[in-house]
Amino acid sequence: MTDPFAHPPRDLVNLERYPLDDARRRAELAERCRRELAADSCVMLPGFVTEEATRRMVDEAMATLPRANRRDHHLTPYGPPRTDLPAGDPRTITSRNTMHAVAGDDIADSTGVQRLYRWDGLTRFIAEVVKADELHRVLDPIFNCNLSIIGEGESHHWHFDSNDFVVTLLLQRAEAGGDFEFAPYIRSETDENYSGVAEVLRGGKRGVKTVRVEPGTLVLFCGKYSLHRVSPVDGKQKRIIALYSYDKRPDKMFSDENALRVFNRRRVTRAAAD
Repeated sequence: MTDPFAHPPRDLVNLERYPLDDARRRAELAERCRRELAADSCVMLPGFVTEEATRRMVDEAMATLPRANRRDHHLTPYGPPRTDLPAGDPRTITSRNTMHAVAGDDIADSTGVQRLYRWDGLTRFIAEVVKADELHRVLDPIFNCNLSIIGEGESHHWHFDSNDFVVTLLLQRAEAGGDFEFAPYIRSETDENYSGVAEVLRGGKRGVKTVRVEPGTLVLFCGKYSLHRVSPVDGKQKRIIALYSYDKRPDKMFSDENALRVFNRRRVTRAAAD
């Protein structure tokens, strides 16, 4: 079997700081990441991508902006607001979700964002961290590798993720605002903790952590049970992040409904449409 770490993208990854091609040191790093995920729902690897590569990725990301879909909705952490529940229930409390979302097949294979995502070594490392016997990059060409671009006055609403974990790479932070805020494991599989969630939605800070992520930082986050958002961006500089999706199944596809909701797209690749 080919070693996925044998030929790392040295022009992208800071291998001096994160020597993933060294089995012993990679195992030590994976173990540290597992401990942090279990304790805090989040692990951050600052400087995972080199400064030069990060700057290139920003230019590549901004080139996709004309083809991005701008989303602007008010949503609860669980989706559209319910009208059959009393006021104050978190399923009735909305926050603004507005950003430009870039589909995977609008990001060229030659870009640094795609090359890093398609590196088998990164997939294997993520699998080691989350203790997955088998992990695959998502097959869906629209949802596998995405960009989120958040401009002045925009934000990503308070929400939970539907999958067990997400992997992101911050490319550019905002001049001000645009912070990552999260309440680690505020709910569980057996307790939704609606009162605690409602407190956060009303502005409560108990148990909420705020992190100003640096460009080039790779983040692993367990958002299924951890409420989180990106606070409103202030200033002209946009917050740009890449999102990498993985699944234990090799053939993971998302629904047409999701494609329309997130990207205003029918289930057809750009190449086919052109």
